[in-house]
Amino acid sequence: MSVNDSTYLAASCDDNTVLERVLLAVINAHTTGETEGRQQERLDAAMAALVGPAKQVGHDLERALHFMARHRQRDICDAEMRALRSCSSAPVGATRTVQELASLAAREVMGCTNAADVQQTARVLCEMFRRRGNAYEVGPDPVREALEAEAVQRIIGELAEWDNLSICPN
Repeated sequence: MSVNDSTYLAASCDDNTVLERVLLAVINAHTTGETEGRQQERLDAAMAALVGPAKQVGHDLERALHFMARHRQRDICDAEMRALRSCSSAPVGATRTVQELASLAAREVMGCTNAADVQQTARVLCEMFRRRGNAYEVGPDPVREALEAEAVQRIIGELAEWDNLSICPN
């Protein structure tokens, strides 16, 4: 298990994994005046202690790949919606290529500024994107979210029984 395993990474605060939500519940239950407002810092320390230190480059690559997958899905959906409009005389239009999305992700997510860095990073992103194929979960999965929420509730219930904690998940 590593921090680069997407199961244990959170793309944003609103998209925490099950492990992170459980840790946040424990952290929130044990927050004092001096630790108030430092939940993210404490979560990062707990995750590093459990799964090892985060590798920023790997994390940024994952974020860039998810960025590409979301934009590709949006492009495809937009093209399909334009094609469905029977009264539209405008051409359907093409979706952006993987190379175009990789260049965009290199600039916007990875922070590349000069052309050589953008090109090199885009090449790596294209290769990774094509190798993984459709392995990206780009849309919300309500069933998975419900199961994760239920798992968090069960874990929190077990933790509360063992230590008589009053843990309230967010």
